[in-house]
Amino acid sequence: MLFGGNSEDLKKLDERTFLAVFGDVPSFDIAKEDLPCNILDLLAVKTAILPSKGEARKMVQGNGIAINKDKVTDINADVTGADIVNGHHYILAQKGKKNYFIIHVK
Repeated sequence: MLFGGNSEDLKKLDERTFLAVFGDVPSFDIAKEDLPCNILDLLAVKTAILPSKGEARKMVQGNGIAINKDKVTDINADVTGADIVNGHHYILAQKGKKNYFIIHVK
């Protein structure tokens, strides 16, 4: 599941399984009021997944970013409350093929 699967598989996970699979990856906390949030702001301002908005822009344009296993290709895309996995307060961000991050929405 960690290296395969898709967004539908991810949405089917209960919270315990989600945390068992992704619990060891780096995580960031954001406030629910911060959503919706532009993808570049989320990656570089609200979290430190990427060091700058310029780097975030390059990664998105290069198909190097996924939210909940779905590639993000639009630098103007917003991450919203609808992106929270199964209502469990988590969003899974992926940078490249093997770098996963949990964004905990509080």
